[in-house]
Amino acid sequence: MKKLIVIVASLLVAVSAHAQFGIMGGITSSRTDYKEAYTDVKNITQYHVGITYKFALGRMFAIQPAILYNMKGVKLSELKSVDGLDFKTGYIEVPVQLQVGFGLGDVARIYGFAEPFIGYAVSNTVSLSGKNLTQGWEDVKSKLEYGVGLGIGVELIKHVQVSVKYFWNMGEQYGIDLKNYINGAVGTIGSQKASGIAASVALLF
Repeated sequence: MKKLIVIVASLLVAVSAHAQFGIMGGITSSRTDYKEAYTDVKNITQYHVGITYKFALGRMFAIQPAILYNMKGVKLSELKSVDGLDFKTGYIEVPVQLQVGFGLGDVARIYGFAEPFIGYAVSNTVSLSGKNLTQGWEDVKSKLEYGVGLGIGVELIKHVQVSVKYFWNMGEQYGIDLKNYINGAVGTIGSQKASGIAASVALLF
């Protein structure tokens, strides 16, 4: 029993010795994907910001969870001469990167990663031509989101990470009844997955 405690303690010390806290941020661009499209749909580029913690498991592998505020959304334009119907939803999101890569000395490390994530919507706004209309919770099909991302990154001098990923959101974000916002509009726009591309920069300490 004592040997097991010593082994576990040694592993914890080894992992913590190679752990780094960090701050990160970047842009999130959702790719619109509607089953029913009554309008020309354009992307909105949003943002994410938060903290992260990297656990290095040797030179090749690392686990890097994070806690982010991630803003996602969609912009509907050219709908019966209406300009700029915007839906913006903010999530508290917990992604966990599983990294594998190789080092180029102490200068750089190149890695690929898979990143399952889960999140919960904490804010939602709807605006028309820049004017805020409502909190719009009735248009959010589910506040819970979950999915997975795949990406690549480079870590410079063990302290700066730059990465890009494509993420698949497996939940449904919006079930929008257009009649709530546009006189004469008919139908709904549903099954928006909020899948897309995100680019991030992290500073590790």
